[in-house]
Amino acid sequence: MKITFLSVNSSFSHTSMAYHLLKGYSDPDSNHEWEMIECSIKEQTELVLRRLYKTKPDWLLASCYIFNHTELFEILKRYVCINPDVTVILGGPEFLGNNEKLLRDNPWINLIIRGEGEIPLQKVIDGKRWGHIKGLVWLDETDKYRDNGTAELADMEKVIPHYNKLFDENRPFVQYETSRGCPNRCSFCTSSLDPILRYVPLNDVRQHLKHIQKAGIKEVRILDRTFNSKNSRAVELLKMFREEFPDLHFHCEIDPAFIQDSLFEEIAKAPKGQLHLETGLQTFSEETYDIVQRISPMNKTIDGLNRLCSMENIQIHADLIGGLPGSTYESQYEDLMTLIKMEPAEIQLENLKILPGLPMAELDEISYSPTPPYEILKTSEMSYEDLCKVSNWSKMIDRFYNYEPLKSIIISLRNYDFQSFDKLHDFIDSKDGFNSILNPKNRFKILLEFIEVDYSHLLIDLAMSWYLSGFSPENGLFPASPIRVDEEMELEFFCGDIPNSISRSYLLELSNQSFILQYGKGQMTSPLTKKVIWSLKSKLVSSS
Repeated sequence: MKITFLSVNSSFSHTSMAYHLLKGYSDPDSNHEWEMIECSIKEQTELVLRRLYKTKPDWLLASCYIFNHTELFEILKRYVCINPDVTVILGGPEFLGNNEKLLRDNPWINLIIRGEGEIPLQKVIDGKRWGHIKGLVWLDETDKYRDNGTAELADMEKVIPHYNKLFDENRPFVQYETSRGCPNRCSFCTSSLDPILRYVPLNDVRQHLKHIQKAGIKEVRILDRTFNSKNSRAVELLKMFREEFPDLHFHCEIDPAFIQDSLFEEIAKAPKGQLHLETGLQTFSEETYDIVQRISPMNKTIDGLNRLCSMENIQIHADLIGGLPGSTYESQYEDLMTLIKMEPAEIQLENLKILPGLPMAELDEISYSPTPPYEILKTSEMSYEDLCKVSNWSKMIDRFYNYEPLKSIIISLRNYDFQSFDKLHDFIDSKDGFNSILNPKNRFKILLEFIEVDYSHLLIDLAMSWYLSGFSPENGLFPASPIRVDEEMELEFFCGDIPNSISRSYLLELSNQSFILQYGKGQMTSPLTKKVIWSLKSKLVSSS
């Protein structure tokens, strides 16, 4: 039998974990011919269809997610017209709820697997009767809807042997899981349906990382829902990363509330840049935590996150969700301002998406889109207009806060005027800025126009960021004039990185102050070219 797995990924740099794990677990003796077709959601449907056609599968498998639902179904609908005899089996988080309507609307789907796919698929391939396999959902020969609940959870010891096939040396990073399950029960998350924590033994993790290291892959994105669900284990893993794999970079998601002192101490020992830690706190509202059944104590969440953000050897990526139950427009803004004050390396703010089948989908006070990506449209506390504004805040965070040259400006604005971020939103909106793409230069331009009236004390900081980012000192927002520096000038270091030798110098006069801009060898716009800025205490300047 020929089995083709179609993997529709979010980008060309991603690859599928599901294929190798399902293939290895369900067909360990390779009794069948397997092939994977990978593509990106941005790839033309017709081109993917042609590649899929050449594999001529008897069975066609695929995992369906929010991000690939539309593109996947477009491909499959076309393919079953070409090969109506193919058996289509789908799995993934899109099918956690009642699937009867979906099956009747898409009769070309033969079988759905709800939950983890390893055990159900193995039994299907072995020819077991579908009626006795947990996790299967289908329309039987009498057109009756059959639902066998959720699949059995696989024993990680039996999944582990198939990990080594996951590591593609042609990819810039690898996705890897050291555990499944989550201690929290957030009702908006798929992990709320996975109550049992299961771990890959530490020595197996070590062997997998050696394989990754040997393949030349430098970045490991760990998919564990909560990396520190067991503090002692997290300490051992980070110690292993530091001592045995210092050349690898790791991305992990942790819960700040569960970090004990021993883990903080180990995090502090990590080589600078080795750890990128994502903290999915979602909100600062303890009331919302109670509503969504998150068990993390809010006081420990805040204390832990503050401590993480103060550590200079790691990068912290902090997540907020808009539109959670109990949240209001005002509380969403306060959450965002609180997080900006903590100064994590990155902030992600996204409005809530509700997968059918999750507990939160049953709440009457929430309205969400019936089609992917199931974004929230309104709640009992927040209007559609409120949520649109939160979505705009998300764009502002990406364009300004997460853009390193402008991060300090956003932080300074927030600390000077708590409402400045909201005012900046209205300013951008008045210029239709949310409906256009803002390149880095235009981001500086918008901020300049915004701050020069009510926040002019930030003009110098903005100008320094402009120059140190490599923008032109002669043409642009802050024009400077070429000068020859005289030894008698009284210069005081202001910011930047002093070059070994100076190739060009410029004079900037701004806000009644004078500055000398100096560039090392190389193109001024290059990030590799060293740039230094001096405060000029005297005005003895000779024109070049």
